[in-house]
Amino acid sequence: MGLLQEIAREAALRRVTERVKKLDRAYVTRWIAGDLWIVDTLARDRGREIRAWKPIVLETLDAITPDEVLTACRQARPDLDDLWATPGARTKIEAEWRRGRALVEKM
Repeated sequence: MGLLQEIAREAALRRVTERVKKLDRAYVTRWIAGDLWIVDTLARDRGREIRAWKPIVLETLDAITPDEVLTACRQARPDLDDLWATPGARTKIEAEWRRGRALVEKM
C-alpha cells in the first residue's frame, strides 16, 4: 500500500471515530435498525471532494474492511458495545460500505 493510500485509510478510520463519538444511543439503535443511512449524508455534504478524489476514495473503500470500521466504532464508543456486538451492526456497516461504494462509482 502506498503512502498516500495509507494516509487516506487512516484519515477515513479517524473520521469514522470522530463521527461515532458524537452519536447518542438512540441514533445508533435507529441506524442499526436500518432507519438511517450515514453514507447518504456524507455523499451530499462531501460530494464535491468525493468527485475530485474519486479514484483515491474508491481505493480507500477497498482498503478498509467492515470489521475495521466496526473496531473503530467500538473504540470510539465502548459504552455502546452491546449494540456494536449485535449481528445487525456488522450487517449495517457492510450495507453502508456497499452503498457508499456504489454512490462513489456513480459520481
